[in-house]
Amino acid sequence: MRTENRVSSAVGSRVAIARTLIRSERSVACWNRSQRTPIAVGNRLPVIFCTWRRLDRLQDTLRQLAAQDVPVQALIWNNSPDRGRVDAAVGSPGFPVTVHHSSRNIGGFGRFYLAREAAEQGHASVVFIDDDQDFGPGTMTDFLATHRPRSLSGWWALKLSSAAYGSRVRADPGEAVTLIGTGGMIADAAVFRDARLFRCPRRYWFLEDIWLSYVAGQLCGYELFRSAANFEFESADDEHALYHTVGRTKAKFVRYLVRQGWDPVWRSSDGPELADGELGAVSGGPHGRSASCQG
Repeated sequence: MRTENRVSSAVGSRVAIARTLIRSERSVACWNRSQRTPIAVGNRLPVIFCTWRRLDRLQDTLRQLAAQDVPVQALIWNNSPDRGRVDAAVGSPGFPVTVHHSSRNIGGFGRFYLAREAAEQGHASVVFIDDDQDFGPGTMTDFLATHRPRSLSGWWALKLSSAAYGSRVRADPGEAVTLIGTGGMIADAAVFRDARLFRCPRRYWFLEDIWLSYVAGQLCGYELFRSAANFEFESADDEHALYHTVGRTKAKFVRYLVRQGWDPVWRSSDGPELADGELGAVSGGPHGRSASCQG
């Protein structure tokens, strides 16, 4: 019976992964990955996030950004077809907010397009958040305090003790890592000017934080490390959390990148290993050295 259960579980996992890859391909079919998103970006620190089904959270997120102790602007990539509700929720937040209404849901990758516009307009760094996070008024200051050029740093910062995605371990603030999740991250904006970033395989399009870490770390030689900035997240039971549908696909994507020549193993790693339920929506990429990014 145990053998039958294991076989059934393995088959179910493979089917779930195949369905996820097919959905991803269909979602971005005919999407021009290199297209530009012309928006005006002001002088304040750009804080970029997507919205889709958590529209009831939008006002809370904007209130927290308005309370930051450094001047920020919000750049929102809206994947929701309910544009009127998004515009109404934005209202008059008391600080600059720009919303781009996407013609289709392309997931968190939409943030990359807005970040590229910020980089093209002279911003040296950008912050990414998710719309299911709570954070204090000093969070952006904490990000900036430890940020340095040619780096990604974030709240979700993990190491791999082997080439398997399941071997990930949590890092301490300031520690170098191999994986950065984009939910709570500050980045040198130059990476978003690199054309390679927008060539993510369509079947892995919704695992954009793995791809970003791969391009930044392996192809551009960026540092990846844990930031001291802190966040609180909604429960892992959140029905809108993307990891419910793509979680099993992350290990497959890591294996794919290993076949492309990436060695994701961070030597001398230590720290508590995380179970899948604890990790939630985190994904990441390599910490390697290669050709420089543009900018």
